[in-house]
Amino acid sequence: MHLTSELAAAIIGAQFPELRPVEATFLGEGYDSVAFDVNGRWVFRFPKRPDVERQLFIERRILPLLADRAPVPVPRFSFHGVPGAGFPRHFAGYARLAGVPAIGLDASSANAPVLGEFLSVLHAVPAEIAADLDVPRYDPALLLEEVREEALSDLHLVRDAMPDVSVGEWRPLIEAGPRDGDAGAISPVLVHGDLAAEHILVDPAGGAVTGVIDWSEIALGDPAIDFAGMWHWGGGMLAGAVLSRYARSHDPGLIDRARYFGACRGIADILFGLETARPEYISAGTRALSLCTPQVNP
Repeated sequence: MHLTSELAAAIIGAQFPELRPVEATFLGEGYDSVAFDVNGRWVFRFPKRPDVERQLFIERRILPLLADRAPVPVPRFSFHGVPGAGFPRHFAGYARLAGVPAIGLDASSANAPVLGEFLSVLHAVPAEIAADLDVPRYDPALLLEEVREEALSDLHLVRDAMPDVSVGEWRPLIEAGPRDGDAGAISPVLVHGDLAAEHILVDPAGGAVTGVIDWSEIALGDPAIDFAGMWHWGGGMLAGAVLSRYARSHDPGLIDRARYFGACRGIADILFGLETARPEYISAGTRALSLCTPQVNP
């Protein structure tokens, strides 16, 4: 169903009369959810599929734990919507965090200390606690193969965004995968799972990190998937700086897997931008490919 701002306002007002009069403004839409600003103070997320709805329940259980530990704010859900005539799934709202998504901004190594601390805290959450809260666990080796297959199937579309680049030269790099390490030997940790720049909030004036949002991909998995967001946003400069502030041990192949995931995410961003006419994702994807892969000759 197509969820308009007017319909979202009606649904929210019917279930939460304390928010009336409700003024809902469209914030954004991804593959998983539609988000609205409500009264300039709250963000409401509406899952687009049943599997995303189930993941929302997991977010509601795990985020309070993270909010008490993380060095930067994360959402704290204050409103828990239920299925009704206007919308068939559960939804949720939280106080809007300060800052703007960093997708259109250049990365700064000045953010490395806080991002390194953030990932250290996140990845240190005991796996058994996360499992008790029903956080899903995936096999790092299987994820790597899925990411490779998706990137290869979508690679030809990069030509639409980067017509001067011979994308065929990238195919062997994507086919080969990361150079170092055995993904099958990785011990999964609690990961954000989608820590790209659009989910990192920053102060538009000073550039400081002010929050991390959209936890719909939270899982027990390869820590490299979160460092991929650093490669994707700021290349090896940012990824290396964040890793230098990472307070946990890591396997030697982590940084190269992160680079590989970042490149594949760049391809996915270009596809999403083309499908949804979102130029900021096309720009972010082309930037990521430039940062995460060797220079390709036209």
